[in-house]
Amino acid sequence: MNHTTVRSRWAMIGLFVLFSLASTVIRAEADNSGARAQALNATWNAAFNSADSAAVAALYADEAMLSPGNGEVLYGREQIEGLFRSFIDNGVHDHSIEVIDVHQDGDILYQVSKWQAYGAKQDDGTRPVFGGILVNILHRDDGGEWKSRVHVWNTSS
Repeated sequence: MNHTTVRSRWAMIGLFVLFSLASTVIRAEADNSGARAQALNATWNAAFNSADSAAVAALYADEAMLSPGNGEVLYGREQIEGLFRSFIDNGVHDHSIEVIDVHQDGDILYQVSKWQAYGAKQDDGTRPVFGGILVNILHRDDGGEWKSRVHVWNTSS
């Protein structure tokens, strides 16, 4: 066997190992996407449930778009903070998110989840329950932070 053949075989083995390692890293990243989405949702819920609309808005990209299911579209952190401030001021609390499905493609994370929150206690002592489905598309920025870029939800009856 000549040196060229040996080098070619070693090059092929090297490429095989490289592609195998890359595939393993990609699978590991995908396997972590569910845990990542749950952690991001826990941070979002903690900010909202502590009545901190500025902290909620900080979880969105500067140019984020949000639609709260009423046909309106809000752009940017200022409008997003205003919306969540109005929810908090009107007694919405105990927000939770349950992931249904999540996918990650590099620096983009897509999630479909169920959401639920309670309204202010009524005169009869009951608390209204709100909920529905949300879609959240997050992007990992240059600093490694995940920020919501597109967040849309509906409300079920």
